[in-house]
Amino acid sequence: MKKLFSILLALLVAASLFAVDFSVYDKGVTVAVDGNSPTGYTATFIYDELDSYPGLDDIIKVELYSDCFMLFDPSTGNRGVVEAVYGHSPYAYRAGLAPAGGDGGTTVYVELSEFADGLWGVQVPLSSGAFVYNFRVTDVNGKTKARLDDPSNPTVVNKATGIKSLSSLVYIPYNPVTMGDSAFADRSVELPQADPAKKGSFVTDGYIGEDGTLHGLAIYLPAGYDAEREEPYKVLYISHGTSGDVYGDELRWLNEGAVVNITDNLVAEGVAEPFVVVSMNNQQYSRGPGHQGPDWDFAPIEVDQIDYIMPYVEAKYNIATDASGRAYAGLSMGGVTTSNMLLYHPELFSYYGIWSYANVGGSMGVAGIADKAVQESLLSYDGDLNIMIAAGTWDFGLEPCTQFGEVLDEIGIDYVSLTVPAAHDWENWQLTYAWAVENFLWK
Repeated sequence: MKKLFSILLALLVAASLFAVDFSVYDKGVTVAVDGNSPTGYTATFIYDELDSYPGLDDIIKVELYSDCFMLFDPSTGNRGVVEAVYGHSPYAYRAGLAPAGGDGGTTVYVELSEFADGLWGVQVPLSSGAFVYNFRVTDVNGKTKARLDDPSNPTVVNKATGIKSLSSLVYIPYNPVTMGDSAFADRSVELPQADPAKKGSFVTDGYIGEDGTLHGLAIYLPAGYDAEREEPYKVLYISHGTSGDVYGDELRWLNEGAVVNITDNLVAEGVAEPFVVVSMNNQQYSRGPGHQGPDWDFAPIEVDQIDYIMPYVEAKYNIATDASGRAYAGLSMGGVTTSNMLLYHPELFSYYGIWSYANVGGSMGVAGIADKAVQESLLSYDGDLNIMIAAGTWDFGLEPCTQFGEVLDEIGIDYVSLTVPAAHDWENWQLTYAWAVENFLWK
């Protein structure tokens, strides 16, 4: 607790060390080269107050926060758990440190300064890549409202459902001098593609699912997508994990996960063929109170994927309808869902990305890979299986992923594995997705 308090205090002190004329900056976020920054770049955040906040009076404090701003040394800490005691503030960046977090204990809060009526500013040095961020406001009575995106850099909205994603994003280039050349230091693949001709499309859509209600879809179409192309595009179906919100989860991968940027860039570089990504909202089939929580209901998720999602998108988009052109991947509970797809429907997809959790001993009322009958069934499948297991160094999903891989080893099924310097967070899944596109999918 003392270490965490000292980190938060250091942030407040660092933010006030230099007088900044915030009036010269545009609203939203501006990233600029900065010789005084430990990373070589500084992100300037200008928050423009909304006209009103329901339930709140006059705003007296604004805080920028992110669960991915804290920095960790890959050689320290305990595997499978992220601990703030080992963390460093972004103002204390040095080459070799990796951003990570994903839980409340590692969330970094930085207080903004009000420099004009309703306008607040702060500067933060950040390393290479895409970072999620939000704001928290406090009124004169001490009431707070959090999980606010940046009104001048808003998050994405599904036009079919009207539901938005959770966070705004800021993108930082790579500087080899200040950031070094350690593995995954260069994360410029997560930045938006500069050439408009090489940018794909982020399409939102909706369909009536297995439960008879409207479900959102988020779809990436590669640059130059041709609905009449003779060869259908290969397609990756990708699932989010458990979220605090029932709706809008289909947007997370393409927005917070930087899937659009990463795919654009790797296709443009020629290391990946153009393909389509379809992201769904499996949490609408959670069995938890109000359909929230980690207790997802796999039976309707399975039916929804097979009988509703795939027929809908296959009829609307020029994508593969056979296993050889299909892949399925997911993070956290999406990793569990992917492992279940592998164990019970190996014939549907040729590539499976099991990331940040897996069904080992049983999950969602479904037997896992430790079950002998499940192993025998999987071994009886004679089709093409390509499996990737991945987790972060400080990821609580690391152990089940490791155990899943150990069982595959025991029964003689090949797979590839990846561990990235991150926790159970978007920093992890951005790295994992980029590696999968470049090194795993359809290789």
